[in-house]
Amino acid sequence: MTAEWTTTRRMTTEGTASDRTTARAFPTVLAQALRERVLSLMDTSRPEGPAFLAAAAGTEVAKATGFGPLEKLCKPLIVPAALTIALREGAQGGAGAGSGGLGPVDTALLSVTGAAYTTGDVILMLGGGHASRSKARLVSGAAAFGVGHLALGGLMLRSGLRFKPVQSAVHGVVAGAAGAILLSEDRANAPLAAYGGLLAALSALATSVDRRSGPGASVLAVAGPVFLLSDALILLRRKTEGGSALARGLDVGVIDTYATAALLLLTGTAAAARTAGRSA
Repeated sequence: MTAEWTTTRRMTTEGTASDRTTARAFPTVLAQALRERVLSLMDTSRPEGPAFLAAAAGTEVAKATGFGPLEKLCKPLIVPAALTIALREGAQGGAGAGSGGLGPVDTALLSVTGAAYTTGDVILMLGGGHASRSKARLVSGAAAFGVGHLALGGLMLRSGLRFKPVQSAVHGVVAGAAGAILLSEDRANAPLAAYGGLLAALSALATSVDRRSGPGASVLAVAGPVFLLSDALILLRRKTEGGSALARGLDVGVIDTYATAALLLLTGTAAAARTAGRSA
């Protein structure tokens, strides 16, 4: 009895230690993946990295200065550049899902996401940007982004990600609180509240990523919350007086967080799909 109890205790202790090691290791893996992502953007041998930086920086300058033509030139290029990065890295894994590369369905879902996000960008940009008071245009933009979120969430599930209880509960509270605030302001905000719930669900799934999805996918743990922050800043910006320093600062903040989230969501999900392909 004593020997059995000792053996069981040792196994339990070893398992707990292993879990703790894994828990400690994930932040290290995430930090390394984020560092490598930043360095890859400065690799001039691949034009899509510098193109992404140029598009994001140009949009930031346009927002800070109020120079509309520069925004119209740069903003629609942010997501296509990020998508190109994700697809190029996916192609490095091989010709098919079984060899660790992106399969046709993976590529299609990523492409749908990129197209939907870009469409949403254009809809919002042509309607006065973050300062627009048009609820119909905001809902139309949210609908376009919603299509992208559904496609990307589908690829995450296809790649093996699953909702975890803690992440789901936290995001459920956030979505519920945001929805209650929107509906208290105007019942016509129901579509925006529904969109917020969808984005929160995507973020909950993204933050449920773990080491089984590979180091490159770890950036999803940051991507989802950053996208939520970006959309929260848009709602705050709509209540701010146009032309003020605060308004322009919020405009730049929206672009910073949005570009970061889009890049990490697309490349992180592509990395998870590649890992799933290698294990297939």
